[in-house]
Amino acid sequence: MTNLSEHFTLEELTFSEIALRKGLINIPSPVQIENLKRLATTALEPARLLLGVPIHSNSGYRSLTVNSAVGGAPDSAHVDGRADDMVPIDVPLRNAFDALRTSPIPYDQIIFECQAWIHIAIAPLGKEPRREALTATGHAGAWHYQRVS
Repeated sequence: MTNLSEHFTLEELTFSEIALRKGLINIPSPVQIENLKRLATTALEPARLLLGVPIHSNSGYRSLTVNSAVGGAPDSAHVDGRADDMVPIDVPLRNAFDALRTSPIPYDQIIFECQAWIHIAIAPLGKEPRREALTATGHAGAWHYQRVS
């Protein structure tokens, strides 16, 4: 296992069921690995600490092919290794989303998606985080986003 931070590994943040099922390659470049390290240390570890529970990663890094296969936006932060779709263990998702979006964690974007997971992304290196909070409903190719204040 390759640790990116104390509680997150490269293997878990690059694992993809879709890639496995479809035989797609999902291997990040060194730059994308550095972004995954930043994501783990600046967003995921602080989220774990704030919520006081382990976090399950559903979808971290995605190659362009994998991102397309899951219906992700072409400019998704997942492709750069700057985003993770996560589920905190044993914390209601809406409570976790509200705690995270109002926390000092320097996220670029946080989305409560389909009441099923939380997307958290960090800004590109050298850019200020937008701290954009959204809810999403719909399905791949037909997402509807609403800002949360």
